Amino acid sequence: MYACAFGFRDFEAEVTFLDACARRHGTHAGEAGEGEGMTSVLELGAGPAWHSLEAARRGVQAVALEKSGAMRAHARNEAQDIGARNVRVIDGDMREINLDPMTVPVNGFDVVTMLLGTAAHLLTHDDAIRCLRAVRRNLKPGGIFVVELEHPWDLFSGDIREGAGDAWDREDEERGVKVFVEWGRDGDNFDIETQIYERTVSFSLVSLATNEVIKIVEDVVPCKIFTAPEFIALASAAGLTSVAVYGDMDVRVALDDENAHNMVMVFRREHE
Repeated sequence: MYACAFGFRDFEAEVTFLDACARRHGTHAGEAGEGEGMTSVLELGAGPAWHSLEAARRGVQAVALEKSGAMRAHARNEAQDIGARNVRVIDGDMREINLDPMTVPVNGFDVVTMLLGTAAHLLTHDDAIRCLRAVRRNLKPGGIFVVELEHPWDLFSGDIREGAGDAWDREDEERGVKVFVEWGRDGDNFDIETQIYERTVSFSLVSLATNEVIKIVEDVVPCKIFTAPEFIALASAAGLTSVAVYGDMDVRVALDDENAHNMVMVFRREHE
């Protein structure tokens, strides 16, 4: 269900964006100017590891960190199907990022990513600082961290405060099913002090042939909503420098662009 619900994103374009960010905002040998592009990437909270798998197809050394055993199994099967030997899918906590030295490039990763709303699972500033310090440790000097967060308008327009939800559906004709996704429900609680949104998440699997509901999975997921200045301050405390903000996984989309959907922030580990 997860793959059908979220697999509509253009992961080829998004990996191209990550490479463009490495060239624009990464540095090497302590010099200013365009970086060398992405040759290694660490994906945190990777889920099915879509970005890591696409990067691996391009010859990039990829490591996908994911706590869910089911997600890891799915990602490993996909890697086997495409014959990707340059991707590792491993179990781990993104607040610590304790990797086997054999999985880490000699000087650290060119790019570390936290996409698809994964940062919302860092419910406290303590969690965020631990994670960001671990990110810095695993980046090479001049390497970049790309994190995708909720767009500020989602918070400041009042949609989250008022518990306004979102919903969509996606069809998988090959499997003969449709997935209805409820991403937040009207009336969900938002704690204005902690900025934690108790988001109702529901997946309904429906047969295309009979329109019969096959399965429903529903849960209430606590999600931390970060503001831009807040996340910049946390990253700075962890030793990372803010270098860019975009409104989507596209260097042409500014944060205040009418086509902006999310807030994509880029941070760099500076040379010492």
